Amino acid sequence: MELNVIYNTDALTGLRQLPDESVDCIVTSPPYWQMRDYGIGSIVWPDGWSGQLGLEPTRDDFIAHLCMIFDECRRVLKSSGTLWVNLGDSYSKPYKYNRRQNPKWSENSKNSDCLIDIKVDTARHRIPSKSLCNIPNKFADEMILRGWVLRNEIIWHKPACIPASVRDRFTVDFEKVFFFTKSQRYYFAQQFEPYADSTFGRYRRTRTLNGKSADYRRLNGIGMQRTTDPRGRNMRCVWRVPYEPSHEAHYAMYPSRLVETPIKAGCPEGGLVLDPFMGSGTTAVVARRLGRNYIGFEPNSEYAAICHKRLTQTTLTLRTDETQLR
Repeated sequence: MELNVIYNTDALTGLRQLPDESVDCIVTSPPYWQMRDYGIGSIVWPDGWSGQLGLEPTRDDFIAHLCMIFDECRRVLKSSGTLWVNLGDSYSKPYKYNRRQNPKWSENSKNSDCLIDIKVDTARHRIPSKSLCNIPNKFADEMILRGWVLRNEIIWHKPACIPASVRDRFTVDFEKVFFFTKSQRYYFAQQFEPYADSTFGRYRRTRTLNGKSADYRRLNGIGMQRTTDPRGRNMRCVWRVPYEPSHEAHYAMYPSRLVETPIKAGCPEGGLVLDPFMGSGTTAVVARRLGRNYIGFEPNSEYAAICHKRLTQTTLTLRTDETQLR
């Protein structure tokens, strides 16, 4: 398969065409469970079920299919590689979303996700209606059991989240990003963030054992500039990243800033970033801008077209002459 191409196919089919240990870094956000039908038709899974990922009748079926895909990701990922998965949770409800548009909405509406509801059997998946399904944590547990090393659970805090029309619970303003590795030794470029103002105050004025205020520099004999790293402090696990405005007809676009840190930290320059759920192409756009190669899969032809449109507007900064996977 060629590098720097987004293939119009589903994740499982595309991954099976990649050679072993050919990818440096995987950054992706798979479909969430029972949220929407992406209009790509049904896939026949190895367990015999036919349908789209995310529309399984039970949470366990969804996680099993998701981990089936990441088993293939593990095969194609180098032993030094990293995997970053953004996965949101769902609430159990007596209906699921369907892609068919409600006739009362205008045919000229750009939002193809104006959907009507279809009843589902909540007793089958054994989660009480209105309960949070706890899918991200269940997924992470299963990934660990399959051999992945979970290095961090990152909180993506969304300061301007989409309003929720609920009155009996709090509005959810975060999602999780899981940082996995294939082995205990892996590529990782440390990332930094600015020190808090209070940090410098603590370095300048500390306390002795008897509780009295003292000058830190007199206690250790060195200046404050020797006790702080000019690059900042090691990056924390709560990332405050707002949504980015977009005119593209794709509902679940994650912001480019959310993808930048995983790619900088988990993929060397000139390396290969894979996104098996490419969506609108944000992973590819950021990888290209940061001087990495990319490859991805997107079964929805409309979304694949969005990817190509965005990539044509991105400056090419790749530092490799290779054009194909080996």
